[in-house]
Amino acid sequence: MFRRFVKYHGSGNDFVVVRGSFEALWPAILVAEICHRRYGVGADGFMVVGPAEGADFRVDYYNADGGLGSLCGNGSRCAVDFARSQGLFAGSDCSFLAADGLHRAHWFGDGRVSVQFSDAPRPVAQHGGWFVNTGSPHHVALTDDLESVEPLGEGRALRFGVYAASGGANINWLAAEGDRCALRTYERGVEDETLSCGTGAVAAALLAHTQWGLPSPVVLDARGGQLEVSFSSSPEGFTNIVLTGPVARVFDGEWTA
Repeated sequence: MFRRFVKYHGSGNDFVVVRGSFEALWPAILVAEICHRRYGVGADGFMVVGPAEGADFRVDYYNADGGLGSLCGNGSRCAVDFARSQGLFAGSDCSFLAADGLHRAHWFGDGRVSVQFSDAPRPVAQHGGWFVNTGSPHHVALTDDLESVEPLGEGRALRFGVYAASGGANINWLAAEGDRCALRTYERGVEDETLSCGTGAVAAALLAHTQWGLPSPVVLDARGGQLEVSFSSSPEGFTNIVLTGPVARVFDGEWTA
């Protein structure tokens, strides 16, 4: 028996996407095998996309280790392109359900997709950086030298150290580069540095606004490409948060199920 999939990436953050239903969770060992970069297709994450009540479609996101994940920003953008190709919505605008609730998105038709995020609080200083939940938990540290960062060592120490009791956090390093920013991210569930992270880019953009006064939209350069984050700011937090960036359908394939 063969199962069809599509390989996507959003600014270098790569995913295996399938159309499916949601009666049961996918086995963690199978997802981990599919995402394995030596013995499987290879990906930072795995997504199941299918019809939903109350929205055009639903996205279940799994981390590369096989565990069911929280919101994935870049994954959601890729899922929008996949859903449109599957006829789950027509035109440019859609809605979808993710781990943290209902989202709206826009398909530009030129390789870009934007996703609207839920409201977020202002970043809180802790553990030598700032913490903010943007649908996934993120620790963001400011640095003057992004090249000297050691994501595996520093990221794992924080993720499995001070954040272990709360289920872990994604660890980001943010540097100012004129009127824009550069970002590196260690992702929990992947347990490695990824080429970009959508929810991390949102967390970093909100911190860049609060700490450096960068106005919306904030442009961020990740290892795998550029992302843009727009938002409305108030003393209570952030609303109208939108993540925009490129997505690419890399190839279609089948694996033996």
